This record gives sequence, structure tokens and C-alpha cells, in this order.
Amino acid sequence: MKNVTKIGVLDDERIAVEGLVSQLGKLVENAEVSGFMYAQPFVEWCKEESPALVFLDMEMPGALGLEVAKKIKLFVGNIVFVTAHSHYSLEAFETAVDYILKPVIKSRLQKALDKIAGLNPVPVYEDFKVKLPLKGSFQLVKESSIVMLAGQRNYTNVIFENGEQHLVARTLKSFSVGLSSRFWRVHKSIIVRSDAVKSIQWGSRPKMVLVNDEIIDASKARLDELGLEP
Repeated sequence: MKNVTKIGVLDDERIAVEGLVSQLGKLVENAEVSGFMYAQPFVEWCKEESPALVFLDMEMPGALGLEVAKKIKLFVGNIVFVTAHSHYSLEAFETAVDYILKPVIKSRLQKALDKIAGLNPVPVYEDFKVKLPLKGSFQLVKESSIVMLAGQRNYTNVIFENGEQHLVARTLKSFSVGLSSRFWRVHKSIIVRSDAVKSIQWGSRPKMVLVNDEIIDASKARLDELGLEP
């Protein structure tokens, strides 16, 4: 599977975790497959590693797959639910691209992988370049180097992952037209790189924590438009 280098598995049963990790290790070439039995370490791993594909058990003591999915959807690519109960199918498909009934058999797992191979996992982006007037000339910079853009009337402050900031004589609106879907307009004056968001602090006035540890304001209405919710 193209671009799938990290896969995560969460299930409260050790045998289920080990079995799925083993099968995926054989079916997905060159992928690092990590298995977890507890939700919190799995969620933290997803935030740190941004796996392109995860498999979640639907029912675990103290954790439901759908609730875990809500916590990680900002940080992972495609989600597949694994369940012993087919009645979850409609609700599961609102969040995941597929669901597999237990016990997981090789042919059904391969079918799911074939389906996902034709999709573009959220954190796996083509690294487009943006033309910016920097240091006296126009330069092409990778989108992955940009954390956020903050509008200041007819100017935009471009903030990079390495800590650099450059004030560019260009409106935020003009940037929003040229950037890829990797970027989100989360406030009237702020655009962020979606995979640079570490977490969201929900409330009447939501805030986002970015990979550079900066905390920014976000508009609840714009987060709703993006399909993000607590």
C-alpha cells in the first residue's frame, strides 16, 4: 500500500492484537505495525506518529471505539473498526472507511486493505510548494514547513516549524485560494496546517495547540464546517 508506513491496532484482547498485527505485518509490505491493549497509550501514539491507517475494536472496557476515533481523527489517516457486532455498521461508517467482523480472516482483511489502497489517508499528503517573497526574492517552500498563517490586514505572517516568521505583503484570502486541502481556515485571521494540530481545547471559545506549542484561537463555527467536534 502506497505511503502506508505506520499502522496502529487497538483491542483489549491480547490474542486479537497479536493476530491482527501479525496478519498486517505480512500483508502490508514495509509497514511498521504497532499493537495496543489500552486506549490512552494508543491515543498518545497516534498524536505522535500520525499513522496512515488504524484498526479499532468497537467495544473495550472503559473505552468505545467510536469515542477513541473522535479523539484521534485529527492525527490519523483511515480508520477501520473491528467488531463482533454487525449492528454498528451505519454509525461506524460515519467515522471509518470500513468495518470488519470478528474473527478477522485473511481474505476479509485483504479486501479492506484493497479498498483503502484507493483512498488518500488524511496525513499522507503530496508536499506541494508555496511561492513566497523571502529574503529579497521569490522562493518555493514546502507546505510541510509551514505551521500557520496569520492575517494582518493586507499582510500575512507566515510561521514555520523551525521557528522563523516572515511578514508577507499578501492577504490571507489570497493564500487560502492557493493552499492545498491540507490547510484549514480555523479563524477569520488564521489558517493552520491540519497535521500541525496537536490537540483542540474545546469550550465556548475553542483553542488549538500546534506542534510548535503555540496556542491559537479557533472559531467554533469554522470547526463545525470542518466536521470537527468534541
